[in-house]
Amino acid sequence: MSKRKHLSPDNQSEAALDPKTAKQPSEPDQGPDTSNSVRQGFFRKFVWSWIKVPLYVVFLAASVVLIFVGLEKLAQWGLASTYLAPVYPKDLSMARRDFTMPVSHYDYDFVPGVCLEYNVLKGNRYEYANNAGFREPRDIPMVKHQDEFRVFLTGGSTAFGMGAIGEAAPAMDYYGIEYRETISHMMEMILNSSAPIPGKTIRVYNTAVWGYAYQHLLMRYMTKLRDYSPDLVISLDGANEIPIVSKLTEDWNYFKEGQFHNILHEIYAYNGAGLSSYLTLWLKNNSFLMTYFWSGKDLFQELNKDLYQHKGVSEQYKPDASSANLSVDEKSRLVDRNMSAVVRVVENYSAALKNDGVPHIIALQPWFYLCKKPKHDKEKILDSLGGYRQYYGVPSDKMYQLFLDKVRQSAEKTGYFLVDFSDYFDDVSEWVFTDWCHLTAGGNYLMAKELANLVKEHFLGMALTDGDKTSNKDSFFWDMAASGTVKYAPPADSPANGPEHILTGYPGESVYSASKVRPEDPMEVVLDMEESRPMSRLRLVWGDEASVPELWEIEYSVDGTDWKSFVKSTNRQTDSYSRWPGFEYYAAQPVQARYLKYKPAATAQRSISLRSWSVFR
Repeated sequence: MSKRKHLSPDNQSEAALDPKTAKQPSEPDQGPDTSNSVRQGFFRKFVWSWIKVPLYVVFLAASVVLIFVGLEKLAQWGLASTYLAPVYPKDLSMARRDFTMPVSHYDYDFVPGVCLEYNVLKGNRYEYANNAGFREPRDIPMVKHQDEFRVFLTGGSTAFGMGAIGEAAPAMDYYGIEYRETISHMMEMILNSSAPIPGKTIRVYNTAVWGYAYQHLLMRYMTKLRDYSPDLVISLDGANEIPIVSKLTEDWNYFKEGQFHNILHEIYAYNGAGLSSYLTLWLKNNSFLMTYFWSGKDLFQELNKDLYQHKGVSEQYKPDASSANLSVDEKSRLVDRNMSAVVRVVENYSAALKNDGVPHIIALQPWFYLCKKPKHDKEKILDSLGGYRQYYGVPSDKMYQLFLDKVRQSAEKTGYFLVDFSDYFDDVSEWVFTDWCHLTAGGNYLMAKELANLVKEHFLGMALTDGDKTSNKDSFFWDMAASGTVKYAPPADSPANGPEHILTGYPGESVYSASKVRPEDPMEVVLDMEESRPMSRLRLVWGDEASVPELWEIEYSVDGTDWKSFVKSTNRQTDSYSRWPGFEYYAAQPVQARYLKYKPAATAQRSISLRSWSVFR
């Protein structure tokens, strides 16, 4: 008789929950499953061993990319806190771009839209290259308007309007040239006021690029500038030829001695140095991180170890062993070879312009070490610096004099229009040179006036007048307002910012303001220049847009009693060269004056607000 174990309800529940005794009636019995373990073993043994290294590489690459993106964003944020942020307020990505870009057929050119002038110590604005890469606040269309007479001023940094650079910059208190002080702008103002062409507006475009020599002028004209159909081309250059022709080596080639040819040669050599240079330039122009590390410097210039025109001092350019051991006859032969090559290019440049039917002037600039002018105090400091007295052991003044002689002989032989400014400032005692070749605003004005006279007389067929004469050149440098006094002005709102502040030469944060002129007080500012002098130029800068009268006038007088109108204008004719609204006027002929009177003729309220007032011959 079998014994049966009796299970209580509680015991039955426990048995059902016990996996050892529980049985699923609906599931059939299954044998041992080995396929899953086989698959796992295969994956671990073969597949994972194949992909784990690539996956690790992908992980590392992704990590590096994420880190770089993070650093890039951090650098962008950092740049937004530097001086570059107000330079490029609308597009900070432009801060990554160098000033210049390589151009294979003529070395390099300015990048459109890049900031070309950071020096705003004169109250001026930042300046940017226009759509064509010119130093111009206005864009230029390829197709010339029928009412435009188009003039191109081209050349190197002197024509561009470079201020003091290199070791001269701190010695000259970082003196810069703002756009309205460039030769091109002053020429345009002079020509439109004193030599108007009926039905035409004369526009003088600054197409100069720092560092350019005649090889650049030739190739850039043929491949770029001629497409803009200039009516007249003026080329001011010469100084940038000195270091090039001073290199006395057998393998010398003029077109391989461009300012940036060395770095371009590296890049196009497809070697390690070229790859390094290319990657460095690419990263600088495409990443905020590299821009942040280089603090906004032009890396294209920094990478070039043989940058003659705008980097270092002349001691860097000592003769190498091969040229140091040359005999006098060998040196003379190499100098003649170099000079002949440059002169041929000048002739080719003139011929290209002539073949296109474009009138042109070849102008040779002054050179500090060749000039015999009485030295101004600033120029005495400049003379004490190392400077550029020699290149590769060759005296720069002797080499430039030889170059001038060769070009003069060429012009006499071939007949192109040549003007030599090398001794033009010999009779000037005022401050002309900011370094070895760049000029002050006063020097630029005299150059502009002489070039304008040549254009009027030889190309426009106009007779010169007494107002065109440049006798007593020193007087063109004087700001007669700065040496004068304010004879009358309504009481200032703040005694600390009286009307005398408007006579400091350039606008600044200080502003003379009389916001509530009493009915019994004249609404005018009267300037006494201490003595009667000829004047033809003035500039006013107001406190802000709201302070420019709807209508205003400047009157002049010799005795303070008999007043005549000099210029009238409105608030719709201001310019934006300064950070505040300004007005610049060039008279067709100078007038004799001791007193000047500024009169707001129509204004919403009785108030006057001025930052600066300048007056020149």
